[in-house]
Amino acid sequence: MNNLPKINQLKNLRAIIQYGSIRAASQAVHQTQSAMTRSIQELEKTLGVTLLDRTARGALLTEMGRLFEPRMNLVLNELERAVDEIRQQESATNGTVVFGCSHLPAFGIMPGVLTKFQQRHPKAALTVIEGQLSELLGSLRLGRMDFFIGIITPDIALHEFSEEQLSVAKFCVFAHKDHPLAECQSLLELRNAKWYLPTASTGFFSAIEKVVFPGGKGPDCSVLYGDSTTIAEQLILAEGYLSVGPQAMLELPWLKEKLCQVNVKETLPNGNYSLIYRQQQTLTPIAKLLINEIRHEFIK
Repeated sequence: MNNLPKINQLKNLRAIIQYGSIRAASQAVHQTQSAMTRSIQELEKTLGVTLLDRTARGALLTEMGRLFEPRMNLVLNELERAVDEIRQQESATNGTVVFGCSHLPAFGIMPGVLTKFQQRHPKAALTVIEGQLSELLGSLRLGRMDFFIGIITPDIALHEFSEEQLSVAKFCVFAHKDHPLAECQSLLELRNAKWYLPTASTGFFSAIEKVVFPGGKGPDCSVLYGDSTTIAEQLILAEGYLSVGPQAMLELPWLKEKLCQVNVKETLPNGNYSLIYRQQQTLTPIAKLLINEIRHEFIK
């Protein structure tokens, strides 16, 4: 290949993928439709392949387009972060940080950390994505996130990541204090209950579901999956759902008078909370500052 694609061509292709058509993308990025079409045609000529099929439903990626998209996104993400990092060298308290965290940090630790951090660094732009590692790992690998804080399990390969253990949390079953099953002593007695469990295709919460239902789900059992702590709180407090989580959640000021631990005889596995980030990705100064704040909060 004599010539490499131009950055604006890649950004235009990313916009088309995001908005679904050349017309919608051109409006979103304030270009003429003809200029965007010409940009994509030049990109396809440079690569020697067709990337988009123009259909009545919009622009769809061809097989070659689907092959090209992940690496294109990786290049753009790395370049954007490199530019951001250089700009941050002039002022270490400016810049953007995008990170993921699972429900314990999101529910109990991060709100206070982020409030204090933004008071000290008001020009920093922070984005928090709540979820489990199994759901967010792809974004972390593509460089769309700076780091992740949450439960790490051996069944998820993390060879390209640096890992730093933060804490070990004991897990339990909890319910509203007035729940009719609150005094149960075995998970078998809870097999027909309504449950709210964190989404996870693999990893800790995929394994813990097998522990929660040792004899399988009962005929009247229903399970909702999600990663929203707000929804979890409302389902448990107002709708009679059970859930699992770190015992530390029962000590949160706004929950400790409302929730209780269901003291089942079975032992749930502990959650190993760690910080991970890609080894090949240099953390920006503002991301390092935030990580230091998080470390301090976990070891208090």
